[in-house]
Amino acid sequence: MSSQKHSPFGKPILILIFAGMGCFLLSFIAMGLAPWSSLKNVTRPPSLATNPYFDEEGNPTAVGRGRKTYIKEACWHCHSQFVRPVAGEPYRYGPASQAWESMYDIPQTFGTRRIGPDLSRESGRRSDDWHFAHLYNPRSVAPSSVMPSYPWYFESNGEPKQEAKDLVAYLQYLGEPFKEKIQSISYPRLFKVTGSPVSDSTILERGETLFKENCTGCHGVKADGNGKAVAFLKPRAVNLVGRFISTSEVYSILNRGVLGSAMPSFREMPEKDLWALAAFVSDLGSSVKEGKLKILGQADHLKKSQAGKKIYAAQCVLCHGANGEGDGLASTALNPRPKDFTRRIFSKAVFEDILSNGVPGSAMPAFSALNEEEREELYHAVLEFYDEKL
Repeated sequence: MSSQKHSPFGKPILILIFAGMGCFLLSFIAMGLAPWSSLKNVTRPPSLATNPYFDEEGNPTAVGRGRKTYIKEACWHCHSQFVRPVAGEPYRYGPASQAWESMYDIPQTFGTRRIGPDLSRESGRRSDDWHFAHLYNPRSVAPSSVMPSYPWYFESNGEPKQEAKDLVAYLQYLGEPFKEKIQSISYPRLFKVTGSPVSDSTILERGETLFKENCTGCHGVKADGNGKAVAFLKPRAVNLVGRFISTSEVYSILNRGVLGSAMPSFREMPEKDLWALAAFVSDLGSSVKEGKLKILGQADHLKKSQAGKKIYAAQCVLCHGANGEGDGLASTALNPRPKDFTRRIFSKAVFEDILSNGVPGSAMPAFSALNEEEREELYHAVLEFYDEKL
């Protein structure tokens, strides 16, 4: 019988061996060499030459102590700290995460879920007092939040303990190199809208629902500024029934937030909802607007407003501007910015309260030196600034 020659590749075991070696080589190139070759393109840290979690003597900083509390409370179970450059994440959260951002993070706190928002770009997005109120009782600033409360980090009078201060310091550190960019997006210096859609009962009903879901924690269920977070906020949330704010101005505020206060931006809310919420908030002060018409009809209104304009020129123009638009020479350096009187009307009671006590947490001082007659005259002058068309 003649012997038959068999090809070694005809044996299944050899095929599997060569196939396995091929897969290993392919994976080594794809997952080892290829990423290694791309390291030259990794952005270098702009200013993180030193470890932010320890000082020069090796002692933990406030940021470092706050990070330990963040890990201890397992905050990373619900909050991620990694913005991927896909699926529109940079549009929602901010610039994509860079490798150097976690160079000192041992262990890393990237997280795996987003029950709460991503915190990679939290620096400067919200005020310290907002964070304290949120830690003490999340529902006080976000009524629909599922986050647990952490009252043990506060004294019995609500004063934050050092651990709470450290934790907020850590949250405000996250994304520090991108702080200016995030603030320019969340709190644009100029955002004004002229005119607004016509509202009806359906729109106002939708706006009321949104107000209960998003605003009552700070502004209160009666919209009088006495929400659950009132003890933490400086400046405090405004009394929305004690002033009329035009729908276009409310819409602008919801989009840009109020830098220097606990009022965040709601720019991620659908536009139709923003307009509905703006219409409802504006409608809260409708009685104040009606009251203005009665004042304008008074026989001595013009006389009082003329006298009040002299007081305004001497006391208010530097911040609020010659035409009451909140654009005075000092306004660009102030956060929160001075109010635009062309788009809002204050009730007399709220106006006098502001003159008497100022607005703690803002640059608005008290004008207790003004007598009752001067306050009356100034009030009449400020009413003249409101522009119905805006």
